[in-house]
Amino acid sequence: MKPLKMERSQAMRCFGSPFRLLCGRSPDRSLMHGKCLATLALIALLLQFASPSAHAGPWSEVETGLQIAVFSHPDTAEGPTVLVALRIDPNLWDFSLHTATGEGGYPLSLGAWAEKLNLGAAINSSMYLPDVRTSTGFLKAGEHVNNPRVTTKFGSFFVAAPDDPTLPQADLLDRTIDPWAERLPHYNMVVQNYRLISTNRRILWPQGGPEYSIAAVGQDGSGAILFLHCREPMTAHAFASMLLALPLDIHDVMYVEGGPQAGLLLHSQSQTRIWMGRHRADFWGTGNAEAPLPNILGARKRPETCPRTLFDFPQLPPTPQP
Repeated sequence: MKPLKMERSQAMRCFGSPFRLLCGRSPDRSLMHGKCLATLALIALLLQFASPSAHAGPWSEVETGLQIAVFSHPDTAEGPTVLVALRIDPNLWDFSLHTATGEGGYPLSLGAWAEKLNLGAAINSSMYLPDVRTSTGFLKAGEHVNNPRVTTKFGSFFVAAPDDPTLPQADLLDRTIDPWAERLPHYNMVVQNYRLISTNRRILWPQGGPEYSIAAVGQDGSGAILFLHCREPMTAHAFASMLLALPLDIHDVMYVEGGPQAGLLLHSQSQTRIWMGRHRADFWGTGNAEAPLPNILGARKRPETCPRTLFDFPQLPPTPQP
């Protein structure tokens, strides 16, 4: 994987003017503070990621088939974590979809779900309705259907566990490109969400809007599945722009949750970490790790050894601690 090399002018073309990014129009003096300054800080941060001094690859091995990349401010050891990414090989790890409605219980925290189900990684599967049980889009986990309605405004499907060995073990389907109606019946688990980045790497979320912590699920050029979490509140468009600028080889991304309940979990023999979102004003807080989640997407390593792998793991230094 090539290191990210991006000149300042290229970065500005990627992100656009910070004022256009926030407002979609020419700058106004009344807007040259607050959100605009926050966006300028984000662009400056990414320009530092793109500097020639950046290391050649972002990934560190956690377990076979599972890697982590943590992007923090490069000049301060205690700086804010901008993005945590888990890269999961679907040829070595099995994905699972868990719902409170299908498992006869109540919404659980991300940590409680992982402990109950022995998960190595977990993330929100989707947003949910006010009943705190039903997914906002189509969601099927095995024989249980949490929400049978395919939402017309949601353009992305995460699918896993096919009944046909010629199909990918896990995939992100773009509703405007892929034959999703033909594919969905062949997968044991399906979860539908908003598309954030399309297969052709085009950002589909409009500029502007509220700023919040974000959890997302993506896929890279090798077919690996990415669990993504950004604790620092930002607009969804700015988050997508950051993903495309970082050396992640992102091709598809679907939005799964925003705000304090957006979470990501990693559990391995060497470390257990939970990253949770925060309120905009809660700068120093670590998020509510006990927030109840009705539906989660998990992954666990297969007990058998699989001869195929999507990527080779480089020998990198120990995982950085944000």
